[in-house]
Amino acid sequence: MNCETVKRLCIEYTNLNEVDIEVLETLALQIPYTAEITGTDIFIDALSKDGVDAVVLAWACPKNRSLYGHSVVGELAFATSEPAVYRTFQTGKTSRNVRGVSQEGIPIEQTVVAIRNASDDVIGALIMEKDISEELRQEEQVELLTQTAERLSNTLMYLSTTGSQFEDWVGNGLFVLNKNTRITYVNKKAAQIYQDINGFEASGNDFHLSVFNCATLDEVLIILKDPVEFCILGKNYFFQAYPLVTYGELSGCVISFRDITDLRKKEQELHAQNTVIREIHHRVKNNLQNVAALLRLQVRRSNSDLVKAEFTASINRIISIAMVHDVFSCQNSDSIDLWELCQRILNGLLESSVLPEQSIETHVDGQQLLLPSSQAVPLALVINELLTNSFKHGVRFLEKGVITLAISETKEKIQLSVRDNGPEPLVPFDQVQQRRLGLQIVDSLIGEQLGGEFQMGRIEGMTCVTVSFPKHNSEEQS
Repeated sequence: MNCETVKRLCIEYTNLNEVDIEVLETLALQIPYTAEITGTDIFIDALSKDGVDAVVLAWACPKNRSLYGHSVVGELAFATSEPAVYRTFQTGKTSRNVRGVSQEGIPIEQTVVAIRNASDDVIGALIMEKDISEELRQEEQVELLTQTAERLSNTLMYLSTTGSQFEDWVGNGLFVLNKNTRITYVNKKAAQIYQDINGFEASGNDFHLSVFNCATLDEVLIILKDPVEFCILGKNYFFQAYPLVTYGELSGCVISFRDITDLRKKEQELHAQNTVIREIHHRVKNNLQNVAALLRLQVRRSNSDLVKAEFTASINRIISIAMVHDVFSCQNSDSIDLWELCQRILNGLLESSVLPEQSIETHVDGQQLLLPSSQAVPLALVINELLTNSFKHGVRFLEKGVITLAISETKEKIQLSVRDNGPEPLVPFDQVQQRRLGLQIVDSLIGEQLGGEFQMGRIEGMTCVTVSFPKHNSEEQS
């Protein structure tokens, strides 16, 4: 162990004086013998200048046996990962067999002893670390075995209280899974279908939850709470899942199934297709909401009102698109209610745009129209921009404002108008000269994606923007 390294690290990372550093240097020369005797990794840490985390000053390990693939001298030992080290620094007491996580993510057990100077002040920590990965695996296996009887008895009790007959519950096939989706039991029917699907025996192997478009047991129990039909190898089955609960926690599940091939196969295929489409919309919505959340975090890091305004405008545009996918994720049809979409976007902007001292009256008037998916996203952006423009430039400085959104359909054309009682714009709208990004977006989307047009003017003391475009149905867009 290089004493110069210990001294350099102490000077760089700690507040220790030269006398204390000499104590740690002397001890660093002895830890290789301790490591060899105990068969464990031995460290000397000192508290860093922030008074919370520690820096590794010295390290020794037994020959050819270590928890680490490289030297960790000079690295920080964070209090959240190694609580025993932090506790010893704070209290001066010895911490024995405290579990934590190493810098390389390995589960460890630590014994930590305080290193003191001549004044009995804690100047460092002597640490012994032991890999407990195998010990944790053994504990998990023992826990699983001890819970088996209780899980089965809880399941049978659940069936009796719900009035289920055992024969009905089992049906034609039965899988019992542990919390890691490993198959612990199958009956003859279940073993056969698993063999047909995978080409090998079921017992002891994993049950692939992808069969149900799931990733976790929680998802399976939600989806299969009631019988659900699936098509496997050309046959149709009703699957149902039942939870196995031990000590109040989910420890596995039972999946039963029965053959219902004679039921309507075609309807099941259509239902599966709709489920996939809804899931896609749901994930797209979640991804868009995640993007919006990241942008909100970025906004908080800026002190510029201009930057915040631009970020907020982008967030509202993303949320308006997410609302479209949210509606589609909750229904089977490939069309969206335009009135509902307008109301959703309006409510969202009301929450984020209205000042506390303002009173803004809003209305969505007109008939309910179904809009195909090809037009829903660009129109959602248009609605967001027009309403944002009303909030930002129309009623912004009014104590009592009015915003009305009207929908109508005539001769296969859809017309949408947004009015507000704000003051008349100082500069008349001109598509060539107008440089606001929001209205440029409206102009582009209406003309290029919706094949329509829009106008802006002053009607009966209210600023009015009117958008009109031809309606397309699902057959035309496909």
